[in-house]
Amino acid sequence: MEQLQTIQEAHKMFPTSGSHPLLVTCNDLKDWVCKYDKFPNYLFNELVASEFAKLWSINVPENSLMQVSKEHVPIERFPKLQPNLFDKDCFGSLFLKNTKELDLTFIPSFKEKSFRDKILVKSDFLKIALFDIWLANEDRNYNNNNLLLHYAKDNSLSFYAIDHVNIFNSSSFDYGISLLTADESILNTDLAKLLFANDRKLGETVNKLVESFYLCTKECEKNLDNILALVPNSWTINTVDLKAKMEQYLFNDAWKKQCEDTFRAFIHSLILN
Repeated sequence: MEQLQTIQEAHKMFPTSGSHPLLVTCNDLKDWVCKYDKFPNYLFNELVASEFAKLWSINVPENSLMQVSKEHVPIERFPKLQPNLFDKDCFGSLFLKNTKELDLTFIPSFKEKSFRDKILVKSDFLKIALFDIWLANEDRNYNNNNLLLHYAKDNSLSFYAIDHVNIFNSSSFDYGISLLTADESILNTDLAKLLFANDRKLGETVNKLVESFYLCTKECEKNLDNILALVPNSWTINTVDLKAKMEQYLFNDAWKKQCEDTFRAFIHSLILN
């Protein structure tokens, strides 16, 4: 993973309900969304989920680790910032141009078939929902999609998944792992119904995604050591312990079967009914 360094003061702070990331420019001359936290486990969650998503062929912004110079932290403009939060490596996501964050204002657009037809791979929406069930991501739902819609030059549209701080039930396996409720899934949204309620091939699509699910999770397990090797020392994360917990909770057959059953049940109850 690329290791970057900021070259000037942060441009802005994003007004999110959680971590208030910064927009920074680094020595690669690109703009990045920088996440910092006094609890490195949340940065760990971002890193692991992003690497897993790549193995699932889910669109996520390019990521990096970065050092933010204290002189580039705009404390005068944003008094809530604490300089000591930047003693550790930060997690960066490439700032994507030509994207908009999905929210309820998009519902009228998605009601138009001509707009829906611009989406390159509609099933990516379902794949992200299954990914969230597997990782117990509690923070992608009706009120907070945590999805970007990317506009390509040919006017085609693609979904990008962002913000994975709250995987593992927001607790880093402190209490094991538990299945999402319907209210914690993007399948319980008007957008999901608009995309799939009248899709005659939905059953076939779901079967293909479930088949891929077992292959993708195997690939994640196979690459786990390489992913954990990316964790910087500054986070002081016990990767040995977390590896054992992931092997215990994420990669066992019983959990995967529960995820499959939950995914199919949500499709049936939330989209088809």
